[in-house]
Amino acid sequence: MISARRSRILLSFGTTLASCVVLAADAAHAVDAELFRLPGRESAQPLASRLSTHDQTELLIALDELSASAESDRNSRAVADLLRAGQPDVVTDHALDALARMKSREARAVLTAFCRHRRADARVRAYTALANLRDSRDIPVIIEGLRDSAATVRSQVAVLLGQLQAKDAVPDLLRALELGVHTAAAAIGKLGDAASVQSYGGQLGRLPLPVMLEGYGQYLERPDIPESVKLEIIAGLEQVSGATVKAFLNARVQTPGKNTTPKLQQAMSISAGRIRVDDSEPSTATQELQP
Repeated sequence: MISARRSRILLSFGTTLASCVVLAADAAHAVDAELFRLPGRESAQPLASRLSTHDQTELLIALDELSASAESDRNSRAVADLLRAGQPDVVTDHALDALARMKSREARAVLTAFCRHRRADARVRAYTALANLRDSRDIPVIIEGLRDSAATVRSQVAVLLGQLQAKDAVPDLLRALELGVHTAAAAIGKLGDAASVQSYGGQLGRLPLPVMLEGYGQYLERPDIPESVKLEIIAGLEQVSGATVKAFLNARVQTPGKNTTPKLQQAMSISAGRIRVDDSEPSTATQELQP
């Protein structure tokens, strides 16, 4: 009887001690979290109101925390006002990146204005944020970026137009390609219709072959491009010949895309087999040429 009573007392004491340890650990964790909390983190103050701070570190933290949410429109208006007031470059870049994440139409006007910013990096960010709105009404503004003075902007805009499936931009992309915007090649291959293949092929021999193959690779993978047009592409590439074309065709024979018919696969295999390559000829069969 005494032994059982002693056991119950010991069990009760052990349970109480364990509870105290857990509570102490929770309290220590809370203290540690408070001590190491970054400025502005977990603040109860609305993010939009925190943008009025004069502390640049806290301002950057607040901008980095902004993302798509129920308060997206309100926050984007606050960020737009911040940009209109004029900011150091680092703050401007963080603000434009924040608008890209929020994807709010409230920011459209300021983003359009910043597409003409003095810095190319800021223009790239503004075009990217504008494209993230996924609104066809913004396509004409984005197309203007193909005529930007900076190559980095022109290159990014071509990529964005391809991502937006902006088929109306194909004529502008073809002109940009002629002027050396190499990223336009893949965008044209994604967006151009069957008739555009001939216009695109006009650059074959004028632009680096790997660039042209980026576009041709896109054309060959599309289900809406007729098989007859794809066979013409393969025949035209065989005429160009060389190690790079051979590698391009062989890669697609070995790993055919989901829209590669048996007839296309056979045509590529035959063309690749007919291309004779001198062992001394360098091959640019890099990963970018893979399907």
